[in-house]
Amino acid sequence: MTNEPHDGQEAPADPRDPADPPRAAALLGYAGVIPFVATAVIIFFLYPRAEAQTILAYQIGYGAVILSFLGGIRWALAMLFPEDEALLKRLVFSVTPSLLAWTALFVPPIWGLALLIVSFWGQAASDSQASRLHEAPLWYGGYRVKLSILVIGALVLSVVGIVLRS
Repeated sequence: MTNEPHDGQEAPADPRDPADPPRAAALLGYAGVIPFVATAVIIFFLYPRAEAQTILAYQIGYGAVILSFLGGIRWALAMLFPEDEALLKRLVFSVTPSLLAWTALFVPPIWGLALLIVSFWGQAASDSQASRLHEAPLWYGGYRVKLSILVIGALVLSVVGIVLRS
């Protein structure tokens, strides 16, 4: 939804498309960052101990699940416009995060982390663009970028912990 000008003045904001995420979405999104941060702190301080290696597998698994979830959101948004000529392209892009996430589970952990970092960055950029193009709610792009900065920061902390202690 956009605020189209009407007689030279900005139209009132559409209450169905606020600039800020709904409170429930914001709370759940930020709560979803907690496992990334908690596992990153453990990995940073305890790697290469066995417990930290187990936590690393959990972090990569959780990252794969969340990345797949984000792709699912884009699938749902694409399906809102089934007659759109770009539907196939949007659906292909929506399954790409799941395929990248799945790959992150099978490569060496340091490469899995790198793949997740790049994938979360790419997904955030794509979500931001979708908001600008009115393919997603106005609030979604900025919200996803903020969450992705936190997630990527946690994943980078894990990489640093591994590199420092390897």
